[in-house]
Amino acid sequence: MPIQALLLRVFLPAVALVAIGLGVLTYSRLYDAILDGFNRKLIAASALTGALIDARDHDRLIAIARTEPKGDEAERSPEYLRAVLPMRRIREKLDITYLYTQVLGGSQDIIYVLDATTGEDHSQIGSEDDLPPETLAGIRRVQAMDGIHLSPIEFQQQWGLLKTAAAPLRDAEGRIVATAGADVNVSLIRTATQNALFASVVIGMVSLLACTLATLLIVRRIAQPLDRLRREALRIAGGDHRPIEPFPAPRDIAALQRTLAEGSAALTGQLAEARAAARAGAAAAGMAAVDAELARSAATPQLLFEGDAGDADAPLRRAAAARLAARAAADPALAARIERDGPPLRLAAGERASAVLDDGRHILIGTGA
Repeated sequence: MPIQALLLRVFLPAVALVAIGLGVLTYSRLYDAILDGFNRKLIAASALTGALIDARDHDRLIAIARTEPKGDEAERSPEYLRAVLPMRRIREKLDITYLYTQVLGGSQDIIYVLDATTGEDHSQIGSEDDLPPETLAGIRRVQAMDGIHLSPIEFQQQWGLLKTAAAPLRDAEGRIVATAGADVNVSLIRTATQNALFASVVIGMVSLLACTLATLLIVRRIAQPLDRLRREALRIAGGDHRPIEPFPAPRDIAALQRTLAEGSAALTGQLAEARAAARAGAAAAGMAAVDAELARSAATPQLLFEGDAGDADAPLRRAAAARLAARAAADPALAARIERDGPPLRLAAGERASAVLDDGRHILIGTGA
């Protein structure tokens, strides 16, 4: 069996199994983390609500709820507003779907007392509802044994897919007479999580398989040597003419590699010769320019130069003084500024340079230390 076919038979199934396993593990861990976050939020919201509500106010509201009240009038009472307004803030801050208090009894399973929900989902005081069997049993355990009940995700015909927590709520004498409930509708979140993870796993698997196949069939055989050859050519074109290090490649690419290496070596020699000739020409031109400048400075009539330090830089100092003297003689403003501010040139000890102006005046343009 060819090595490429053997690699494909072993590698691709392994990649697929690993990708599927990681996708399932990621989904399981993420889903558990989401549920744990909901559990903590629901427990905190229900317990806080149960501890926050004034027992005397709630006892009066329970009595009102059991007498089938007019909801609008009862919900405008001071007792109701004192309890429900903080509950609404808790629901908004914790992003809870429903937050309420309830008592067992009535023609159905429970009677709603307080409800922090607003809008069409609001349950008026005294309204009744049936609960799933497990949630109802949990509420009864809370009232009988204290603690907090946390339900699994359950479907309720009226409210949808909910996860519920119920905490004890005591009366003025300390007895557990009601529960504070907190619900989160998790159907949309769970569906979105499943869809996102499923799409991610599918896309990741397809991409991984395609990339693996392309890598094995193209990169290992053609793309990698060609890309290396391209980088070497760009390096040479950019001015880096180091020798090309041999690398494994198919026969045709290896021939191109040898040709490129030979051309690079020849080009390196030609460039070295051209650089040497250019440096020699530039040096000769520079020396000619210096000699011309020195000759011109010696014949400048505007310069009066006294003293000679006798060092190698003396002709250069004289040339600079000559150029400044010529500019000062041609520019009265510059001459006035030099005369006012003092000589700008620093010469060697014992040397002194003056500019001779058209009116016959001499101004000092340079002096030694």
